[in-house]
Amino acid sequence: MSPEELLQKYADGERDFSALDFAEVNLHEVNLSGADFSDVDFARATLTHLNFGSCSLGGVNFVDADLEGTNLCRADLNTADMIGANLCGAALSLANLTGVDLSAATLMMAKLLGANLTGTNLMGANFIGANLMGANLCGANLSGTNLCATYLYGADFRETDLDSANLNRALHSPKTQFPQGFDPLKAGSSLIASGVDLSRANLSGRKLPSVDLSNANLSHADLRKADLGWANLKGANLQGTNFFQANLSGANLSGANLKDANLKSANLSGTILPDGIVHGAGTV
Repeated sequence: MSPEELLQKYADGERDFSALDFAEVNLHEVNLSGADFSDVDFARATLTHLNFGSCSLGGVNFVDADLEGTNLCRADLNTADMIGANLCGAALSLANLTGVDLSAATLMMAKLLGANLTGTNLMGANFIGANLMGANLCGANLSGTNLCATYLYGADFRETDLDSANLNRALHSPKTQFPQGFDPLKAGSSLIASGVDLSRANLSGRKLPSVDLSNANLSHADLRKADLGWANLKGANLQGTNFFQANLSGANLSGANLKDANLKSANLSGTILPDGIVHGAGTV
């Protein structure tokens, strides 16, 4: 079936495209949501910025496929072969990735909130900057996986081996579950929670909206261009902290120590200042 036939049949209401051969096909910015592509061959295909939301993609061959920016939210990818696939910036929130082979795949800046990755092969995969909040990675193979600068709030890493994974600059929460005996702080991840010590931490450009860092020590931390919208920084030590061009809109800084902090070009719209006064619109 040609790409043109596929699109016409989809437009006509057909949704069953299982077990077809679309190897090396080229599709861009196409809506195919809700369709059944089970056991389809998409090897080496270019499928950038497609909408595969809620699709049945079990057993699909995505080896070396380009899925950059593609929407795979709520898709069922059970046992799909995605070795070497490019998933940069892809949306995989609430997707079923159980038993998927993602070894050597690129998932930089991908969104995998609440995704099911149990038993997934992630050996050598690149997750730099990806959001894995609430994802289930129980029993996944994380040998040599790059989790640098990832968001791991509430993720489940039980029954995994993280010893060879890169967690430098990763962020986790008290609800993140790590393997027994594994120390995420020694591995380079930072705990985001009330009362933590993040003095001199490099959090520049990080997305930290609505986090609870009340009474935390962030003195001399680098928070340039960080997103702290509606964050709780009540009573925090922010002495010498660099907030250049940071988003602090709606954040609560009541009782915080802002001595020598750099707030140049920071967004303080609706921010509760240390004296309890709510800042007006705009930057400083």
